[in-house]
Amino acid sequence: MKKHCILLFFYCLNILMNTVGAYNLKQVADKEYMSNSAITSLCQDDKGLMWIGTCDGLNVYDGRVVKEFKTRDKEDYLSGNQIDNIVYTGDDTYWFQTYYSLIRLDRKTNSITRFNEFQKLFPMDKDNHGTLFIIKDSDCIYYFHKKEGIFKKINVAGIPISDVITFFFDNNNRMWVIMKGYNRCYDLQEDPVTGNITLASQKSGLEHHMPLIYCNHDDGAVYYVDKEYNLYTFYIQSKKKEFVVNLGTKIQAHDRISTIIKYHDSFFVGLMIDGVLTLDKQKGSDEYQIQPLPLNSGVFSLVKDRFQDFIWIATDGQGVYLYSNPLYSIKSVVLNNYTDKIERPVRALLLDKERTFWIGTKGNGILKIYDYEVDKNISDCRSEVLTISNSGLGSNAVYCIGKSNRNLLWIGDEEGLNFYSYRDRCIKKLPLWIDNEEIKYIHDIYETEDSELWLASVGMGVIRAHIGGTQDHPVLENMQRYVANAGEFGSNCFFTICKGDSLGMLFGNMGHGVFRFNEISNGLEPLTTHKYENMNLNKVVPIARDEADNYLIGTTYGLIKYTSENSYQLFNAKDGFLNSTIHAILKHSSDNFWLSTNQGLINFDTKRNVFRSYGFSDGLKVVEFSDGASYRDPQTGTLFFGGINGFVAIQADGRPERLYMPPIYFDKLFIFGEQYNLKEFITRKKENEVLNLKYDQNFFAVSFTSVDYLTGNNCTYSYKLKGLSDQWINNGKESSVSFTNMAPGEYTLLVKYYNSVFDKESEVYSLLIRIAAPWYASWWAYLIYTLCLLLIAAMLVRSFMLRTKRKKQELLNEIEKRHQKNVFESKLRFFTNIAHEFCTPLTLIYGPCGRILSSKGLSKFVVDYVQMIQTNAERLNNLIHELIEFRRIETGNREVRIETLNVSSLMKNTAKTFVDMAKSRNITFLSKIPEQVSWNSDKGFLNTIIINLISNAFKYTPDGKSIKIEVDTNDENLLVLRVANEGSVIKEEDFQYIFNRYAILDSFENQDEKNFSRNGLGLAISYNMANLLNGTLKVENTSDGWVLFTLSLPRLEVTTDVSPSKRITSEYIPKIESQLVLKLPEYEFDKMRPTLLVIDDEQEMLWFIREIFSNDFNVVTLQEPERIEQVLNEVYPNVIICDIMMPGIGGIELTNRIKSVKETAHIPIIMVSGRHEMEQQMAALSAGAEMYITKPFNAEYLRISVCQMLERKEVLKDYFSSAISTFEKTDGKLTHKESKKFQQSVLKIINDHIQEKELSPRFIADHLAISVRSLYRKMEEMGEESPTIMIKECRLHVAKDLLLKTKKTIDEIVFEAGFSNKVTFFKVFREKYGCTPKEFRTKHLEEVQ
Repeated sequence: MKKHCILLFFYCLNILMNTVGAYNLKQVADKEYMSNSAITSLCQDDKGLMWIGTCDGLNVYDGRVVKEFKTRDKEDYLSGNQIDNIVYTGDDTYWFQTYYSLIRLDRKTNSITRFNEFQKLFPMDKDNHGTLFIIKDSDCIYYFHKKEGIFKKINVAGIPISDVITFFFDNNNRMWVIMKGYNRCYDLQEDPVTGNITLASQKSGLEHHMPLIYCNHDDGAVYYVDKEYNLYTFYIQSKKKEFVVNLGTKIQAHDRISTIIKYHDSFFVGLMIDGVLTLDKQKGSDEYQIQPLPLNSGVFSLVKDRFQDFIWIATDGQGVYLYSNPLYSIKSVVLNNYTDKIERPVRALLLDKERTFWIGTKGNGILKIYDYEVDKNISDCRSEVLTISNSGLGSNAVYCIGKSNRNLLWIGDEEGLNFYSYRDRCIKKLPLWIDNEEIKYIHDIYETEDSELWLASVGMGVIRAHIGGTQDHPVLENMQRYVANAGEFGSNCFFTICKGDSLGMLFGNMGHGVFRFNEISNGLEPLTTHKYENMNLNKVVPIARDEADNYLIGTTYGLIKYTSENSYQLFNAKDGFLNSTIHAILKHSSDNFWLSTNQGLINFDTKRNVFRSYGFSDGLKVVEFSDGASYRDPQTGTLFFGGINGFVAIQADGRPERLYMPPIYFDKLFIFGEQYNLKEFITRKKENEVLNLKYDQNFFAVSFTSVDYLTGNNCTYSYKLKGLSDQWINNGKESSVSFTNMAPGEYTLLVKYYNSVFDKESEVYSLLIRIAAPWYASWWAYLIYTLCLLLIAAMLVRSFMLRTKRKKQELLNEIEKRHQKNVFESKLRFFTNIAHEFCTPLTLIYGPCGRILSSKGLSKFVVDYVQMIQTNAERLNNLIHELIEFRRIETGNREVRIETLNVSSLMKNTAKTFVDMAKSRNITFLSKIPEQVSWNSDKGFLNTIIINLISNAFKYTPDGKSIKIEVDTNDENLLVLRVANEGSVIKEEDFQYIFNRYAILDSFENQDEKNFSRNGLGLAISYNMANLLNGTLKVENTSDGWVLFTLSLPRLEVTTDVSPSKRITSEYIPKIESQLVLKLPEYEFDKMRPTLLVIDDEQEMLWFIREIFSNDFNVVTLQEPERIEQVLNEVYPNVIICDIMMPGIGGIELTNRIKSVKETAHIPIIMVSGRHEMEQQMAALSAGAEMYITKPFNAEYLRISVCQMLERKEVLKDYFSSAISTFEKTDGKLTHKESKKFQQSVLKIINDHIQEKELSPRFIADHLAISVRSLYRKMEEMGEESPTIMIKECRLHVAKDLLLKTKKTIDEIVFEAGFSNKVTFFKVFREKYGCTPKEFRTKHLEEVQ
């Protein structure tokens, strides 16, 4: 009776296990691989990619890896970390809802648009056409207008936002708004022109009187739960309602429903706190069995995959799970999660008849789990750990556990053989001694039906013994040992035993392949399983046999499918295996086997030679397995494989997977290793996508993907690049291809994949790649090359033809250069000779002036004029001496005489001579001259240079500014003299001319009022003298607005002898020009006298002209022409006298400025210049000057010219003030200007409207804004004909011109002349010209001929 009860118990248990059914729940992404493990939203796009919103960021999963999504622009990112909802509306457009805003992502450009008006959380969904709808306010619905890119509002009644549970769109694209106690249904109506959407209310048919707490729509059905937790299904098409189940007993009072979906015949209810409830319908009943999924976290969302048969589960803290009912469900058990006593690899597994699960480890002994069930959590089972300390185990390293036909279990460990007695409930050691040697390292045990025991030992060969003794206590008899290679330890590492059929007993050897037992010879002989060169194929661990008598031999280099010595196949990582090391093999069915490897499991079909891999991405927590660690439960068919951290259990009672071959998408582009958005490089050509690259982007990689979450790991890719190769290249599992140094042109990338699960190859997908040619290889570049070659050929011919001409030209240039040099020398000689001739007249001018000034009793008038004569004579004398000295240096007649000089004394004495000049001009004259500076130099040269530099500084320093001189010596043994002046910087383009002797001489001839300067030869002489002293003279503008001259002189040897021919009696020392201070007389400004403005840069000339006019005029002088606008604002001159040659602004430019201003354009201007050329005089008059007077001029002539100009100005003023100025003399009679203007206005109106029939006196009067009577009166006062006659005369004049100058007909002429009809035209024409128009034309044409 007791036995029958036990059998009944196991039968019921078996029924219960089979009714529950197997499922696969795998974790595909957790906090280790995502930005956050709390999953708030899920959304799958049309490529199959899963977008995962978390509490801290956005992630994308493609079935292989999870990546956090980021745009390339760091500033263009999501506005919040928590992604509460995701909606995909098609065309690579995604919508993300955060607490701070609604975000639109365009994946084509990776650009983001924020809509900050949609903050916080609100329901949103898309219709069947991809339009996004939002409900965030009461009685209104928003939708996104795609064309305008904005949200628009639809006003509806009866939708309080606080009552809205959800809204959705059914298969007919009708909008359903579900609220707590009622619902609304609307038809969407879109304007085809504007794209605006309106809603038309419809009856839904869904009625439920109990308030709702949850609602969801899926595949034509509405699932909703009322406040009493009753779950209903409403079918939209049939409008029928169906009660499912009451969930109240399963949902805690504080829990909430997050999602409800229907998966096949079951319902899945997601709970915010307690995970997922599954509602499985019982066979033959309408009842549902409710049970939870083993998830220890809340669930925020459940989503059915759009393309494959499984469910996505978004958890609160455990990432994302996949739930499916595959044919095989795999459960991973990591042992150290349940007990800290097991840390070593699992090497042996067995589930005995008492349902005790034996797990042997390599170092931690044996873990026994009582009443083990695959679906039960082992933490809920009673268990114990057996080690050498608490049992009879010989070692804690247990390698195998074997079944026995007796009431015991066999256990092989590192120290030998043990057995477990079910009667005694303990482990006992069974010593094995052969030839006085104890047998250890037992790795496999096999007991035959005839009580023979076979043992595989690592290092000690194969042992065969007969089992004697009792059922509970065995005894081994007749033991025999079989070894290979004479018992050598390295040759006798046997790991596995397999009972063959035709081959008998087989033994796997680690290093020497497979051996079989020969009954005849009673020994082991090798079995030739392969002829491959790789020696790893000899490292055999597992061996199995299928129904067709094929042997599967697992090695460290792959799986050998062995049929005979001449028929075998090899499968390894090259064929798509996860790994090539095969640790264990278990048979599931006749042609279906499971293999364990270092990186996961492989399900192998020996009949079709196809396989499927299961790795870490498939949810395995144990992926690295152990040698021989496997077991098949004969009672349930469950397969077990042991690994380094636990074991896996495989059950096969699910539904077969349906065929799914996803398309291939090209998704990423890498150029020189840097990732780019592929969409930005893609254009469409008809139905094909074209990848456009530049010529310098020819090192690139393209990645692609086929999103398959269930069998994706079993796909291998192949590709070929048409235009480069016609061979398909096996790319393995790698989903990207790289190309380097690609030539410009068009290529087609073809990609396909092979799915080993379904033994099927996908379609071929293509991407056209166009690499543009560089500009130098384009067609227009080659055209340019051709033209260049032709041009080069033409240039060579032309060069050959011009070679002789060029040589002649070079000869002429050389002759011209010599001629210019001779001309320069001639000019210099001429200037020098003239200078000598000037010396005597100057002496006779300068001497008498001195004598006059020495006389007493002279008037101030005489003294001022004589001083002026004497000062200008000195200036002319200095110019003469500069010319003479310049000539001496040029001709080499001045030899350097070096002597030791007291430079300090020389500088101080020279500086003293300029003190009075500085005081008179209010110039700050600073000197920094150290005491007792001695230097070897030429005294004359040095003195000349010093005086010229200081004189030049005073010449260009405005009054009130500063001059500095410094002397010192530096570390390079140079004497350095610096002279700097303030207030007049040198233009950049003028630096090259400052010391140029040719430019200075040419300036005497070529200067004009634009490039006028008063530079003499002093700087050129100083520059040449510095060169003769082996020194340098440089000039520069400083940053603070100073001009700095720097003289650097080396120390020279003292001269001991001088050539007699070059010795002269006196040195040229430039004289310091005395500054004649001519104070301009001060006069009171008399308003009754005219005002004269005199502009000149020479103070003596201003004094002289002012002296001439001071008795009769208010004379205003201006030495700085830049201030002309300021002066004209202060005084109003009657006449202006202006010099032409002035530095800065010249006289002609100044005249243009004055005449261009309306207020000053009438002022007469007299130009005074030393230039006598007619061109210069014409330029001055063209600028607006009234008179041009050349220097030297007669003072009385100038005075009379000014007076006459003023008198003429008064005459004109009187004329224009009189009434006679308003009349003009026309045709011998005076006509008022206003009358003439009126007459011209009348004629213009007539001419402009000559063709219009409405032209009449009233028409003219209306255009002039006067009455007809006023028009006739004005015409009569002017002595003109009446307006009617004037119109007629004008029309006749036009007709006459058309007759004589065109070939138009009479009718055309009548129309264009404005006559109303032909009769009137002929009549008035005959009255005027005495003939008809035709006669008139004929007569005059004959006269012309």
